[in-house]
Amino acid sequence: MAVDNTFIAKRFEKFKEVFVLYSAGGNMPFVECDETTFEDQVYVFTTPEDLQRYAQIYTKEKHNLKGMNYPQAQFPRLYEQLYCMGVDTLQVVDGGAPIRVSLEDLAAPPDYSSLPAKDIPTSNPGLQLSATYFLQELRRPVERDTKEKRHLKEMEEEMAVNLLRSRFIATMEMPPVKGSGGKKPAWQISIVKNKAGKAYQPIYTDYFEFRKFNEKNRGARIRMKVISYDELEKSLAGVAEGYVFNPAGFNLILNRDQIGQMKKRYGKQAEAGK
Repeated sequence: MAVDNTFIAKRFEKFKEVFVLYSAGGNMPFVECDETTFEDQVYVFTTPEDLQRYAQIYTKEKHNLKGMNYPQAQFPRLYEQLYCMGVDTLQVVDGGAPIRVSLEDLAAPPDYSSLPAKDIPTSNPGLQLSATYFLQELRRPVERDTKEKRHLKEMEEEMAVNLLRSRFIATMEMPPVKGSGGKKPAWQISIVKNKAGKAYQPIYTDYFEFRKFNEKNRGARIRMKVISYDELEKSLAGVAEGYVFNPAGFNLILNRDQIGQMKKRYGKQAEAGK
């Protein structure tokens, strides 16, 4: 007997809240590739108890996970993030077995046509997915055999090739005017610091990730600039150790040396697919 996916999609609209399985290390929904359909999917639950039950399956494999609560008013934000990540389906658990629901059955793709700058990357699902899968696996504290190490290297290569082919959003900020003596402040390259006090230049794969990280700086004056991977080294601020890609997302850090190393190791593969 076929499952009525349309029914669960309609019910989804009436849920007061849902709980999404997140990868704790990268602050992103935990993504899994279905072994049968090969679709990229996330798990969504209507109770925290079901989330905990399913999380135990993956924590046994050393995945560091957490639950993220989405009230109904935040459903559009969840859909937007999943579209930008390239997720195909949701596995919805509502007191029983998971029911597959297509993301397209829940919401239309986000509309960014009102953005003033048409060259701003609005989505980058290939890079988002490949980086998420690679970092989910890399951050598992496990001993890997030769086959698993080879698979991890293949995942790194896929992510690196996507990095080299992508355009990114870099930002500059106008600092508040305080005691400037009438002088107009200059635009400054955005910098963030980690817990150890090291400075990194934030950079974003798409408009959603830019907006997500800068929501807390609503009053700040921020200017966006689109750059390619080839422009990263010359665009890096002198005080920065390197770049942090999607600091509110998968949070990938590349230092100065790694930026060039990536190009040397994977540049030919990136060029071959263009």
